[in-house]
Amino acid sequence: MRGPRYGHAVLGGTFDHLHAGHAALLATAFRLGRTVSIGVTTDAFLSAHPKPDGGRIPSYASRRRALRRWLSRRYPVARWKVVPLGDPFGRSVEPGVDVLVVSADTLKGGQAVNVERRRRGRPATALAVVPLVLADDLLPVSSRRIRAGTIDRNGRRRSPLSFGLGLSDEADRDAAVRAIRRVFPTARIWVTLDPVGRHGRGATGARSLARAAAVGRELGLGVARAPRGGWFLVEHGPLGEIGPIALPRGSSAELGARIASLLAPRVGRKAFPPGRPSRR
Repeated sequence: MRGPRYGHAVLGGTFDHLHAGHAALLATAFRLGRTVSIGVTTDAFLSAHPKPDGGRIPSYASRRRALRRWLSRRYPVARWKVVPLGDPFGRSVEPGVDVLVVSADTLKGGQAVNVERRRRGRPATALAVVPLVLADDLLPVSSRRIRAGTIDRNGRRRSPLSFGLGLSDEADRDAAVRAIRRVFPTARIWVTLDPVGRHGRGATGARSLARAAAVGRELGLGVARAPRGGWFLVEHGPLGEIGPIALPRGSSAELGARIASLLAPRVGRKAFPPGRPSRR
């Protein structure tokens, strides 16, 4: 196994309600750097840059303490330090930074760091961009959504979900609805049928059904019969879709099990491997 590629990795954030997205960022930093510095936003910084539901964010001291406990358990032999982050750049513009770890959401901030480094006469640092970790509703895991009670720290949906189900055959309704309820017990489900094949058949039909079912809903699932038997499944969300997935001939129970597997929480699968570090 290859060792770290860089000497000093740096990242920063609020680190409120430590969650799967934070875990992905930190895992990347420890994979890339022999030493890791983590900047945690101070109370003064948050007062100057308020966040939604900011009143629910714990104090700097509490967040720093929770992060240190988390790191001590998961990276007991690594070399790391937690430092206060009182401005947008923190220590990322100082000498000795070899790679800056950012998420897809904070890439612009990382690019701004390199602009500032050049302004100060220092070389740009490599940027390691970690893809967003998606919750089981195919939206990013974030502290804001956790504070709002929409998801938990692992990305599992807590509040009711509006779900569109598009079917090419009425006979598949019960199995599909039961499978959705298995994963999202409190979901509100709207079913649309396309028995005449207006959306097409097979993989094309499943994709079209999923997209149509998702209109006005948070998630959409398309289930289309395959011309030679079996089904095609597509899950469609705000950031993209999963599928088409082919399921050969089988029972309604097998269809339901495959739908539940498709919809089940997939935290972490969207986070690795991280993008290759670059200088931008």
